[in-house]
Amino acid sequence: MGIWDASPRLSLANLYRPHDWESVVGQEYTKTILRNALSSDRVGSAYLFHGMRGTGKTTSARILAQGVNCLNLREGNPCHTCVNCYACENGTFLDIIESDAASNTGVDNIRELIETAMFQPNQWKYKVYIID
Repeated sequence: MGIWDASPRLSLANLYRPHDWESVVGQEYTKTILRNALSSDRVGSAYLFHGMRGTGKTTSARILAQGVNCLNLREGNPCHTCVNCYACENGTFLDIIESDAASNTGVDNIRELIETAMFQPNQWKYKVYIID
């Protein structure tokens, strides 16, 4: 089975996207802050990532989202072995909602986002919204 057969629905960016803080290249300051927040269980209610394309904003947000819901967090990194990490990596998670803000600009989209945010998480401890 080749690399293309393993996951035919993933783009190259998602196929090679880092899944833990050690795999993220650069952004040492950001990695340290987010890893320490996860390790000390003092994660804020909102984070704003800003920068040029390709600097790791979405990757950092995904690792953070997986980390806050990981059952066996290891030094600020998701364990990749618990049920929550497995669901996150396979795309079967319900409590991480990723939205493309560039195409969802209508009033109805914002109303729907506000409506769904009022409900408790379905599976995990926290519900996470990544608005890209």
